Amino acid sequence: MQARVRALLVHDEERPVSELKPLLELQGIETIQARSCAEAEAALASVEPPVLIFTDTVLPDGTWADVQNLAEHQAAPVIVISRSVDLPFYLEVMERGASDYMVPPFREVDVTYVVRGALLDRLRVSSALLRTTPERAREITQHAQNHADSRVSAAHAQAGR
Repeated sequence: MQARVRALLVHDEERPVSELKPLLELQGIETIQARSCAEAEAALASVEPPVLIFTDTVLPDGTWADVQNLAEHQAAPVIVISRSVDLPFYLEVMERGASDYMVPPFREVDVTYVVRGALLDRLRVSSALLRTTPERAREITQHAQNHADSRVSAAHAQAGR
């Protein structure tokens, strides 16, 4: 039996979701939608929680950071969807642990790249944590954070900061 990959799309507007959903479904990813942090929390508490989350920056009852906090116990990568390219905000999002940042319009190749990277990172960390002691698990988690920090540092350098 093949495991299903489910993605949660947290956005209070229909247009970005309607653009992203078919691109995810082309990759065999089942999508569910939430329009608020409260709905996202319910989806994350379901019997089959999503393994990947796409969220808007601002929601009726919170922000992307609230969604990320809700997703922490699931170890589900969070990809932030912004209406515009905003380098300082991108850096903040990445520094605070989001998996990636996207701006519509969505292209299939970009969605594929982001999804693949997020799922591979989740798989690496999850499988390493399953085969290790608590001390080694903390070390692996720290290594993953250092890797994310190096990506942010590279972005800072590219931005001339």
